[in-house]
Parts: sequence; structure tokens; C-alpha cells
Amino acid sequence: MELLEREDELRLLGRAWQEARSGAGSIVVLGGESGIGKTSLARLFAADPEVGDVLWGVCDPLGVPRPLGPLHDVAHDLGEPAAGLLRAGAPPHELHRVLLEALTARPVLLVVDDLQWADEATIDLLRFLLRRIAGTCSLVLATYRADEPDPQPALRALLGDVARTPAATRMELGPLSVAAVTTLVGERRIDPDRLHRLTRGNSFFVTEVVSQDPSLIDGALPVSVRDAVLARTAGLDPDARDLADLLACAPGAVPDALLPALGVGIGPLRTLDGAGLIARDRRGITYRHDICRLAVAGAIPPGGEIDLHRRMLEALETLPDPDPAVLAHHALAAGDDGRVFRYAARAGRVAAGSGAHTEAARFFTQALERAPREAIGARAGLCELLAHELFLTNRLDEAIAACHRAIAWHRAEDDLDGVGAGHRSLASFEWYHGNRDRAVAHAATAIEVLEPRAAPGSPAAALLGHALSIQGFLAMQANDLASARELLRRAHDAADGVEDDALEVRMLVVDTVAGMMEGDPSARARLLDALEAVGDEIQVEHSTCWTQLAHLDVEQRRLDAAETVLGRSLPLTVQWEYPLCEHWQRGMRARLRGMRGDWDEAVRDARGVLTDSESLLTHTWPSLVLGLVALRRGDGGADAHLERGWELALRFGEPLRLLPAASALAERCWVTGTADPRLDGVPAILAGAGARPGTEWSAGELAVWLVRLGYAVAPPGLPSDSPYALMLAGDPRAAAERWAELGSPYDQALALVDTGEPADVFAALEILDRLGADAVAAKVRRDLRGRGITGVPARPRATTRTNPAGLTARQVDVLRLVAEGLTNAGIAARLFISEKTADHHVSAILAKLDVPTRREAAVVARRLGVVPERRRRDRGSNGGRPPVAQA
Repeated sequence: MELLEREDELRLLGRAWQEARSGAGSIVVLGGESGIGKTSLARLFAADPEVGDVLWGVCDPLGVPRPLGPLHDVAHDLGEPAAGLLRAGAPPHELHRVLLEALTARPVLLVVDDLQWADEATIDLLRFLLRRIAGTCSLVLATYRADEPDPQPALRALLGDVARTPAATRMELGPLSVAAVTTLVGERRIDPDRLHRLTRGNSFFVTEVVSQDPSLIDGALPVSVRDAVLARTAGLDPDARDLADLLACAPGAVPDALLPALGVGIGPLRTLDGAGLIARDRRGITYRHDICRLAVAGAIPPGGEIDLHRRMLEALETLPDPDPAVLAHHALAAGDDGRVFRYAARAGRVAAGSGAHTEAARFFTQALERAPREAIGARAGLCELLAHELFLTNRLDEAIAACHRAIAWHRAEDDLDGVGAGHRSLASFEWYHGNRDRAVAHAATAIEVLEPRAAPGSPAAALLGHALSIQGFLAMQANDLASARELLRRAHDAADGVEDDALEVRMLVVDTVAGMMEGDPSARARLLDALEAVGDEIQVEHSTCWTQLAHLDVEQRRLDAAETVLGRSLPLTVQWEYPLCEHWQRGMRARLRGMRGDWDEAVRDARGVLTDSESLLTHTWPSLVLGLVALRRGDGGADAHLERGWELALRFGEPLRLLPAASALAERCWVTGTADPRLDGVPAILAGAGARPGTEWSAGELAVWLVRLGYAVAPPGLPSDSPYALMLAGDPRAAAERWAELGSPYDQALALVDTGEPADVFAALEILDRLGADAVAAKVRRDLRGRGITGVPARPRATTRTNPAGLTARQVDVLRLVAEGLTNAGIAARLFISEKTADHHVSAILAKLDVPTRREAAVVARRLGVVPERRRRDRGSNGGRPPVAQA
């Protein structure tokens, strides 16, 4: 049947293919409702003689998707080493690299069909390719159903990435017009208008009706796709009907090699082919469309599917290497608990190794639910595996519960290594979930259980090394570096003779981060060198290293370095599906953006983490960021967020969370003029927590806020170049200059206010107004007028404040410099950001203003009032603006 009204889409695909062949690869994501013609369009394009090698992979509608199913479909075409890596269950990064090499070596069209049924590992693969496809000579075409009621989160995230990636395009197929339906009807005695209303222009439904024998319609159109499909099954003989039902139970194609084991002969196949129900592709026999399969499956009588799935299962077991995910699907539908237990456990291990952690958790859950009651050891092992996958997918309540179950079963088996391993895992899980005291207790219990059993080189020795490393990590988080070092020494002793890469990484992070806190200039370089040696192929332990590096860079105000680290590490947490680390790092980025003055972006990050993450650890910075931005702007909701941030900081009791949270409470008192009795106890917190190594910057911040509120505090030991040290030494103007160098405009403005000099305070007001810190600016103006200062600058005019162009505060900063004629390098130098970041901001500004050039952007911005006209400066009694205010 002719494919109508798809010329524009075919032209776009043709252009993308030509660009790919010239070395500018891309990804096209094709969406639309079921039956709209996505696969037909992809097939027509793939059949074009100008398109060379075609790799076609399909995602099947299994209860739990098979990991990397589309990649398995094309493994034969990819050849070695890809096929061998897939057979061996190689880790995702190896498979990703091999596929990228294949797409780079020669022009290839890779089709991934029915993405709505994809597993996490397949989505991760596409997200990996998104960032690299432009450097290949290939085109990736992925199709998905846009009418799914609840698309999986991973697919939603992928579609969001597609929208933000220049080398990707998203197309939506619309319904056929009445004219197209009229063409398809031709001379048949069918009213095209009525058929269009009935089918709503759905391509499959239309073609299904018009291609049938007129005697089947008999003047009455079918009222649903299901009716149209089932009309084809009328009059099937028993053997053909049995085969139709059997194929309907197979969510994917049935391999040719399986047909003899199913007892399928040529006759039923010929009958179904003649009825227009089935097709054959390189994977085997399948229904012409999944709509056909669902229609036939829906007509199977209740209970009839059990025997069909059993027959499919028994036939699959005759194959040399059946997919455990498919076996588990049929075993579950057949009600065979023993086989579900066996195959789901195997499928879970395959899924975990492929990076499909959500699917792995579902498989392990299936296996556990059907495990024999007497198989206590096996159930304990499955529970451990399940707990780990739940942890990786940020389902901490469930992970902790599964871990406790595993420990109970290990105790019942007198398996002390298993008990120790369970407590070691709980130490991590509880800390991420905001229960530090429990985490420390579990680590101590693990050490107590494992240490007497830890003979050199034994499994218990490796487990003990992990437990000691976790305990050392927790001590490091509390800035108790003496304890951290001692625990690290014991971990090294336990690990002597043990080969365990994850343990090596755990010990590395404690060693280097403790060194950074101690002021060792080589520690950061050692950690960064180790991470760069690993490259993109990170495990969750490496992601933790990146997280810790970013954390200290932010807290020690290496803001440019932190921006670079997060720009490198955050995409990796997404690529390898480590949501806990991703959320933690997004929270840090929110804090970093808050310091940089990118408050809109900071709020976006913070809200996203609080919405997406179950881990209380990841909520600390987002809560404080949302509270402080709302406080400074004078928006509602500040108190709730600040109180939540304080509550979480107390819950952890760790200095690098407690000190910033106390500073936030102090800032609220300063801005609002409202006393907080809790601050009377904060000097003691400063004297205790602030005296620990690695807390210098946080302690300095709190000390400055307390001094602003009139508290007498003993100045903490601070680095000589710290702006807080300059503030406490009575030189706020020098502190403002230092904040300008560090790229923290809000702190720069506060330091200028602290000088008390009208010219400096006026300069501060301009910064505060630009940031949108309305509540703070209002307080400063009140204080100036209260001192009798005249000529206080008024609030900006409404057009500037409301920002009709929709730019963020940082984008307004950049736009002002664009209007001055600065290059990206000049903007980067002025704002203390990377040139790449400056380029990103300029591109976003041009897009928001809908102009092609920087010159036109400046013109539009002045017309909108976003960029104020230049004012003649009064250099009278107040003096000129100090140089620091130019930043």
C-alpha cells in the first residue's frame, strides 16, 4: 500500500543521511501514535538504494525488557568484537565504545524501533551516542509511540536530551488527511469522510479496512482497529488459529529455529500469510504490526494463554542460548514458579551487568517472590543483589529493607561473611538516606563481625577492607581526619593480597579528599589524575570520587574548577545511570550557581533534585539554595526551605553541612531583622566544628555573618587569601575585590555594603538589583536612608526588573558585556567563567531574543530595557565607583 503524506519526513531523513555520510552524524527520533506509520516510514527510508548498511534493532513488549535488546538484534552485523562482548555480558562502556567505533568507521543507518519498550541500558546507549554522534558518519533513527499513557522516566529524559542537542532532531508523524484517505479508498464502495472520522486518519486502521475483502465489510465499517484485525481471522482452520494464538503470546519475533520445536508446519504459516496477519524479518516470524498481535491475544479465551506460554517456554529451552529475559516472561505467564525463579535471577544478573538497573531490580524481585522457601541462602544472595540495584536507582527505603532481609537470612544460614557484607552495605545506604548515626553503627558492626575472620587474601578480608573504608569515609565527612587516616591504614592492611578494584577506589577517595582537607596541594591533582586515567568508563565508585572532588571545590570556593568538574562528571552520572550521584551533583551545581549569581538556573537544579531524589543527603543543598534565593528575592517559601536545610544539617551533624546551614539562618536574621534564639548557640558550633581541618571557608562565612549580627567570635584560622579573612581583618573593600576575582557577585555586593562608604554601597546596589536580590537591596536602601544618605539610587524600572526577554540574571550580565562589544574570551575573563560557558550563554541569549547576531541582540536588549542606557557618573563627593564594582 502506498505511503502518503510523508514526503517532508523522507526529505528530512534524506538530508540527515547525506550530512552523516559527509561526517556530520545525527540522531532522528520519530514519534507518533500506534499505527500512524512510524515503522513503515523507517522501512521505506531504509530501502532507499542510496542508504548503505542498515542495522535494525527492535525493543519488544516484554513484561521486563531484555537488556540491550536492539543491540543483540544487530550483533551479527556488527561482528566481532561486539558480538563477543554481548555474549560475554561485557560492561556497558565496552559495548558503547565498540558501537561508536562501528558508526564512525563507515556510513551506517542504525534503526531502533519501538523505543517505548526499551530498557534502561538501551536508553543509556542512545544518550551516550547523542553526545558523540556528530563526530561519526552514521545516522541513528529511533521510533517511539507518543501516545503511551505513562512513558518511562528514562525515555522522557532521553527526549529532553534530544531537544537540547544540536545533532538530534525529533519528528512527530501526524494523521492522514481526508484527501489521503480518499486516495487509499480509490474505487472501493467506502465513504472516505466517514472512514476518516472513524479512524481519525490512523494509517494502519485505514489500510487495514481498505485492504480487506469487500465481502468482509459488507457495507458496514469496523468500529475499531481490533474489529478490523479480527475480521482477518474469520474462517481460519484450527491449526492456523492455534498458530495465530501461539504467535500472539510471543511479544517479539519467533525465530525460524523455534518453529520445529513448536510443531509448526508450512500449512498454518501459509494460511496466516494469506490472511495478511504475519510477516517475516531477519529475526523470524512476527505479526505485521503489534496492533494485530494485541487484537488476536485479546480474543484468546480466559486461561488459554497459560498452555500457550508453556509451549513457547519448552520450545525456547531447546535453543542453545535463549535469552533469560524472554524465558522469564513466558515462565511468569505460564505460572511456573520454579522456572521464574531460575530465569528471572539469571536475567537480573544480565541486566545489572548491562547497566539496566531498573530492569535488574524488577527481575530480582520476580525471582525472590517465587524462590523456594527452603532456599534461604539463594534468597539472601538475591536480596543482596536487589538491594544494590535499588540503591543505584535511588530507592533507598526499599534498598534498606531488602538489605535487612538479606542479613536475617544470612544469620539463619550462619553465614557471617554475608552478615558483615549486609551491614557494610547498610552503612552506605543509611548515610545517603540521612541517617548518619545508623550508618556509623552498621559500619562498626560489619568490622566487628568480619575482623576475626579476615585471614589474608580471604573473602572476609576484602569485605573488611570495604567496611573500614566506609567507616573512614564517614569519619572524613565529619572532618575527623585523624580517625579517617587510621581507618584507612587498617583498610590497606586488610586489603593486602586482595585484588578488588572497587576497594582500591574507595581507599583512594578517602586518602585524597582527606589530603585536600588537610591542605595538601598534591592531593587534588592525584585524585584528578586517577579519574582522568579511567576516562568515561566509570563505575559508581568513580562517580563518588567525582562527587567528592566537586563538593570540596565548591566548599573551598574553587568555583571555576568546580564548574569544570561538574561539566565533566554530571554527564557521566547520567550516561551510566547513577541517579544518586547525579542528584547529589545537581544539588552541588545548584549551590555553585547560587554563588555565581545564576539564581534561576540554581532554582531549576534545586527543584529538580527535590522532585526526583529520595535521598535526604541530596536534599541539603537544594533546600538551602531555594531558601536563600527566595529570601534574597523577597519571595514566599524561604522559611520552609531554610528550616528544612537546617533540620537536615543537624541530622547529619557534619561540619561542611552544619556551618553553611547556620550561615543561612544568620543571613535570614540580617535580611529580615528578626531574631532567632538558635543563633545564640551557633558560636559554640563555630568554635567546635569550625576548628576542624577542611572547614576553613565554611567557618569563615559563618564568622562573618555572626559579626554582622553583633556576635563576638574568635576568628577561625583562615587562608590568607580568603575574602572572609579580609572581612574579619577589617578590609571589606579588599574582600570585595577578592570575591570579584572568584566570580561570586552576591558576596562581592555584601562586602561592598560592609565598607559603609556610599559609593561602594551604591555599587553594591547595582549588583543586587542585577541579581534580583530585591529584599536585600530594599534593606540596604533603608539602612542608607536611615543614616541620612541622600541620592540613594532608586529601584530599577519595571521593564528591567520583569525582564521581558526571559533571560536569567547571569544572561543579563553576559548581554551587557555583549552590548559593550566584548568577545566570548573577554566575557569569560570579566565574569570569571570559562570561555565555553560564555559561548553557551551567548548562544542561549541569541535564541531567546530570536536574533542571529550579537549586534542585533544588543539593539533588542536596549529596546526591551534589559540593558540600561549608559549613565553619566557623578564624581563629586561620593567619588567614582571603585574598580571592584566593574566585575
